[in-house]
Amino acid sequence: MTAWWLAVRYFGSWRNFLNLTTTLCIVGMAIGVASLLVSMAVFSGYVSTLEQTVQDAVGHILVLKRGSADQEEMLRDIRPLIKNMIAQTPFVYAEAMLAQKGKISGILIEGIDEASVRSVLSLDNRVISGALKLTPEKGGLPKVMIGKGIAERFGMKVGDVINLVVPLATEFQAASFRPKLGKFSVAGVINYGRYDYDSRYIVMRIEDAQEFVEIGKRITGYRIKLTDPYQARAIAQEISSKFGPSYWARDWLEVNRNLFEAAKLEKVALFFVLMILIVAASFNIANTLFISVVQRYRDISVLKTLGAPDKLIRKIFTAQGVIVGAIGAGLGICIGLGLCRVFEWAQVRWKLIPAEVYKLDHIQLQVRGLDLAAILGAALLVCFLATLVPSRRGARISPVEGLRYE
Repeated sequence: MTAWWLAVRYFGSWRNFLNLTTTLCIVGMAIGVASLLVSMAVFSGYVSTLEQTVQDAVGHILVLKRGSADQEEMLRDIRPLIKNMIAQTPFVYAEAMLAQKGKISGILIEGIDEASVRSVLSLDNRVISGALKLTPEKGGLPKVMIGKGIAERFGMKVGDVINLVVPLATEFQAASFRPKLGKFSVAGVINYGRYDYDSRYIVMRIEDAQEFVEIGKRITGYRIKLTDPYQARAIAQEISSKFGPSYWARDWLEVNRNLFEAAKLEKVALFFVLMILIVAASFNIANTLFISVVQRYRDISVLKTLGAPDKLIRKIFTAQGVIVGAIGAGLGICIGLGLCRVFEWAQVRWKLIPAEVYKLDHIQLQVRGLDLAAILGAALLVCFLATLVPSRRGARISPVEGLRYE
């Protein structure tokens, strides 16, 4: 405690403490810590947002049977393998063409079961226009929900009528197809938060999808929700290994596996790259301490004359450097948190995130306690290492050398 008290006393008045050299040290450390904090928050938020959007739109496990399957038979096969299942919902997939206002686009139709879909997927929270109510009025057209990207590209809104075309195999020639046209009413617009979903997905009732693609009561597969989403991979592998090629199971992590793995690696790499800013700031701290040693020759000599050991002198200058680094790191965290708020506002206003590249149109920045601890720990460690050489230099001064010209 004596060393820390003397370190604070050696700063003298606030005017002496906030001199140009010390101020530059603090500013340099603050810039480095703020840059590192914002970068870690962006990467953590990107992974977290991507995980949430995948779970909201896909569920935890996607189980399909080759060709279309009987609903009860399929559920009876897979249910014994899923011990921690909360809920399941059947679905139907079909590829189709959307022809509207002179434009044509390939889309993916998904038929959902309105009675059970909310227990697995969180689609209601992502509806930005209209409502997830797909039951048609008496005598009215079947209803669909369209992705935000489709609505923007084709200029569609709630209440519009859209034209969908699906290719169906002919009755006697399986290799040839006949087009089937269907008209549907737009019940709402969904923002999945993922570019590939928003620009391709159209959702309708499972009964309407089965009738449209003429598959009777058969389904494509099930979406399953678990108590622990991170057990999904093991369960999906167990289903695939037991049933072989007849079943195809995919967990939510596999949907964007490349992006998840790349984000984790890039986060670690970026942490060490941006640490260079903190290391550069530590050189300023070391330089400040060397100057402080020269300016404190007389004080060091007096302390040694009074019996202060070299260890105490080293501790004094080490504490002085760590205090400067801690103030800079604390200021950097405050600046970084402020910049995170600014970034969240700016990405909504100016669409800073190119959705076609990163699969997301926005990121909810996330400052994790572990990241914050790593940043503070690394900054203080670098500051401590930067103080070792100048503190040793100060400890080697002899009492005679410091008092020679007094």
